[in-house]
Amino acid sequence: MDRQRRIWCKLLITAIAAGCTEIQTDRICGETEKIVEIHFSGGDYMSKSTDPDEDKITDISLMIFDHNGHIEDYRTLSSGYLETTGRKCPVKLVHGMEYTLCACVNFGYPVYRSHINELDDIVYHLEYPDEYREGIPMYACKTLTISEESTITLELIRLMAKITLRMDRRKLSDNVEMNVRSVKIGNCPKRMKVFGENKVTSSDECFSSGFSKEDYQTATLNELRNDGLSGEVSLYMFENMQGQFSKEGPDNDSGKVFPEDDPRRYTCSYIELGLEYMSDSAYSMDGNLIYRFYLGEDRNNLDIERNCHYHINICPEDDGLKESSWRVDKSSIYTKEPITFNAYPDAYLRGNIGDVLHLWCEFTPAYAPFDVGVSYMEEDKARGIYDYKIDEDGHGATLTLTGPGRGLVYMEAGPPVNDAALYIIEVNLP
Repeated sequence: MDRQRRIWCKLLITAIAAGCTEIQTDRICGETEKIVEIHFSGGDYMSKSTDPDEDKITDISLMIFDHNGHIEDYRTLSSGYLETTGRKCPVKLVHGMEYTLCACVNFGYPVYRSHINELDDIVYHLEYPDEYREGIPMYACKTLTISEESTITLELIRLMAKITLRMDRRKLSDNVEMNVRSVKIGNCPKRMKVFGENKVTSSDECFSSGFSKEDYQTATLNELRNDGLSGEVSLYMFENMQGQFSKEGPDNDSGKVFPEDDPRRYTCSYIELGLEYMSDSAYSMDGNLIYRFYLGEDRNNLDIERNCHYHINICPEDDGLKESSWRVDKSSIYTKEPITFNAYPDAYLRGNIGDVLHLWCEFTPAYAPFDVGVSYMEEDKARGIYDYKIDEDGHGATLTLTGPGRGLVYMEAGPPVNDAALYIIEVNLP
């Protein structure tokens, strides 16, 4: 029987290199210690993306718990230290002992817990949807027994999902144009439970409008490549595990819609595309055609999982307007009408003081904006040439001639008519 005395003694764990902090810890004297090098690996879905830099690491809080769950060692590692060491950190651990290594990465502040049971209350918060100055928040958790190996690799897990979008216009009718003007995440979580499944439970826990891109940032989605597909853009968001849509599941994607009184309408995350639309029979005006969809792994699933890369192809068919539901919002789509514009009476008018003239325009479609030319009539009125009264429909005016001179009235219909009338009025001129 081994009669070697074992006593508890207090050891100071010395930092191996500058750039990390240290704590004191209890350890059993007489055990065989060894230096183990912990390597932090960036994990999956790294790409050439620069918004944000998916591989960026600015800070790490490393917590090492013993087999009883008590903190054994704690380090905060800076970006400078990690760059110097090649993202490695040496620590002293006891050979043959079991440890749990946990890391919180890119939080921007130190994260410390004295016992492993306290990890469950670690939550990362966003001030705004694309707050990634410190890099994408990540974490790692690994339990192992220290063996002869001198290196331990911690695979970092991103707390966010990456969503890559691409347009496939090959099934659209030839006369249809759909240009993406914006993409965004609806109901984007504000906070993330780090060491446990994350689920939004109320609308207060998410941004109604999350990570988004607009205008030039979506230009690649409007490029037409040789294979008929567009380029790609990517969005990022926290995990949101909402489970199944229903027990039976929707019959098709158009049925995947929550009514306004269902709380899940405001807690389940989705993607929204705003598209400028034009065809022979319809067009978008004062807004965009909206496409919305959930990201679950099948039609009945609403989960968005951390550290997953979702590849989404948007494939509109025919005129792209077949569906009427929350999923496809066509409130900004107008049906084209014949475009006409006529001005009455003639453009050149002559009269005497006391005469009454009626000027008006008729045009289709009737919803086109119209400027009846009040600024011109006010100027002529101030010069004493005539007084005026605007027609009830706003498309004309009645002039009562009051003095000699030459006046001018300009009436204009806006899009889609885009036409105008110019009237010259002469009063008591030779």
